[in-house]
Amino acid sequence: MHKIFALLCNYNIISERTYNAVLQKLIIAEIKQGTILISPDRPQEMVYFISEGITRNFYSHHGQEWTHGFDIAGDCIMTSANFVDDELSMDYVETCTDVKLYGITKKDFQGLILLNPDLEKVSGKILERRLTRFEKRMQDLYTLTEEDLFLKFGKDFPTIFSQVEDRQIASYLRMSTSMFSRLKKKTLTEKKSGITI
Repeated sequence: MHKIFALLCNYNIISERTYNAVLQKLIIAEIKQGTILISPDRPQEMVYFISEGITRNFYSHHGQEWTHGFDIAGDCIMTSANFVDDELSMDYVETCTDVKLYGITKKDFQGLILLNPDLEKVSGKILERRLTRFEKRMQDLYTLTEEDLFLKFGKDFPTIFSQVEDRQIASYLRMSTSMFSRLKKKTLTEKKSGITI
C-alpha cells in the first residue's frame, strides 16, 4: 500500500476511489535540509504531506527569526493564510532535516476536493488538528515554566528534540538559546547521575 494512503488516513478514512484519484495526481519529492518550501514572496503552489523528516514554520523580520511550529511525518505542510484564504503566506516553511514529501498541486487538491467529498473532510481535519495544536501550545506558554516547557517538549516530541537545532527549538519555546542550553545540560547531567524529574 502506498504511504500517502496511510498519511491521508491520519486525518480521515478515505474511499478507494479517492485514494486512486489522489495517486494519479501525486508528486514525490526529496528535499534537502535548509530548503525554504513556502515564503511570503511566493504563493503556495503545492500541498505536501511529510513521509519522512521535519519542517518548521517561522516568521522573519530584520534578520531575526521566531519559530512557531514544527511538522513531522504524517503532517501536512501549509500556511493558513495561503491554504485557506489564497493570500500570500505571512511566514516561512523550511526543512529542518532532509525530507521526503508526497505532494499534490494546490489546484489539483482543490479539484479533487470538489469531486471527492471524503477528501474535503481530510482538509477540515488538517485545519482542526493545526488549531488544536496551536491552542495547546498557547496554553503551555502561558501556564508552564521554562523548565516545564523544555521537559514537556522533549517528552512530546523526542524526534524533533534530537534532530533539530537548539536555537530553533528555543525560539519555539520562547526562551533564549542560552537558557535552552542550560536546561539541556542540566537534564543530561541528571540523567547521567540517575536523578529522575
